[in-house]
Amino acid sequence: MATSKSLAQEEGIFTGTSGGGILAAALNFAKTAAEGSNIVAILPDTGERYLSTPLFDGIGADMTEEEKEIAASTPSSPPPPVPLPSATDDSTSFVKENIAKHKVVIYSLQYCEFCWTITQFFDKINVPYTQINIDSFEYAKDNMGNKYRASLTDMTECNTFPQCFINGEFIGGAADACIKWKKGELQPVFKAAEIDFDGDYEGDPFEFLPKWVSRSIT
Repeated sequence: MATSKSLAQEEGIFTGTSGGGILAAALNFAKTAAEGSNIVAILPDTGERYLSTPLFDGIGADMTEEEKEIAASTPSSPPPPVPLPSATDDSTSFVKENIAKHKVVIYSLQYCEFCWTITQFFDKINVPYTQINIDSFEYAKDNMGNKYRASLTDMTECNTFPQCFINGEFIGGAADACIKWKKGELQPVFKAAEIDFDGDYEGDPFEFLPKWVSRSIT
């Protein structure tokens, strides 16, 4: 973790815990390696998915004045959008069949913090669900994962994730589920679908949201 933080601060390389661990091992190995050795250390992922973990605990979600000044000093522009392929009959059938087959189905992305939010919340209240990560390697062939995404967008007019369906009804994403629970609107949906859940849960589902989001929602 210390090496990962040093990479970000000193080299501008944003990696996660495993990336820091790999480089730390490589640096340690270099101390005893023969002179002239070439050592390759591969950092397997970036640091975005670790923002809400202990790796960056203690780093404020809001930018300091110094950070704002640095950010403002460099012109920037958003990346160009990545176009989705068109939905197909097969991709739409896949999406609809899973919605019909499972009482609770969550279409999600593997490293999406909000997708973790809804699964952690449902786990907490003991709601069984089927999770389909459309960005998994399983759906990489023929770009099927993105075709499923296109089908979902056509159906829900929503292009963010997760997308949760209960008894065939689209209820929205993670924040939607949390807000509906707090308003007492999600519990009747579970009951109508005859889905068992922990009705005694008295916690705040916002606790499962990423820290940088939960502090701004009231």
